[in-house]
Amino acid sequence: MNHMFQKWGLTIMLISFFVLANAQTSTFSKTIGVSVNNKVELTDMSNQPLKIGGLYRVQLSVLSTGTKTGAEYLVWYNNANSQWTTRMVTVSGTTSNYPTLEVIDNVVKVATQHTSTYQIKVFVEYYDANNPNTIPSFFGASYHWQRNTSRLYYLDGNVGIGTATPSDRLAVNGNIRAKEIKVEIANWPDYVFGRDYDLKPLWEVERYINENGHLPEIPKASEVEAEGISLGEMNKLLLKKVEELTLHLIEKEKEVKEMQTAIKRVDELEKKMKEIQEALGGN
Repeated sequence: MNHMFQKWGLTIMLISFFVLANAQTSTFSKTIGVSVNNKVELTDMSNQPLKIGGLYRVQLSVLSTGTKTGAEYLVWYNNANSQWTTRMVTVSGTTSNYPTLEVIDNVVKVATQHTSTYQIKVFVEYYDANNPNTIPSFFGASYHWQRNTSRLYYLDGNVGIGTATPSDRLAVNGNIRAKEIKVEIANWPDYVFGRDYDLKPLWEVERYINENGHLPEIPKASEVEAEGISLGEMNKLLLKKVEELTLHLIEKEKEVKEMQTAIKRVDELEKKMKEIQEALGGN
């Protein structure tokens, strides 16, 4: 039994040594005075340039101010394009004296947008991966989601709710409830009312329906069942059909009025003919 415990203990020690030897973490903090005209390079605990091959998690806060400030960034060296990169995780603001991180001439700098100098407290966690291709996903969700004041957003890919394989920016496998949905659409079909619009006669529409089983330009049922519909595009098509139908109704109303006028004229002629016949018969 003791031999087994010794064996497991040795294994754990070897694993720990391997992890520590190949990936170490460290933390440090410093205070830096910066302004919009004096943006200062972020250096490590020894005031040396940041190291390539790891990830920095940087938290910033302004000292001695009544403003509630605070920010968190991820910093890493992108080996693919040889550029230092920052990713904002959360900030209280990016104007005035709010602290920010900027990459200027491929140097990471602590900054504010205020002309006065503010003392910025900087707290840094460093994960030394010893790998120039290290990417920020080691930090999990903090790499993907970003918060700027009250705005929370995601820039890195597709989001799925109820699905692990989203094929669109937002894929929801379930119901969505909202008070209103706004869809941005281009080429709204007001062109239907243009003088040069080719309005198909109803007999031609009827022939298309008889041959295809659905309205022109409207997808057939099998396509909708297989692929779904785009709300914006479908609303545009439906409006187009309503506008075409309105034009047909206007034209039919004109025809009805012309027919009523013609009938009225016939009635008047018949009345006059009757009067003439009665007059002739009286003679």
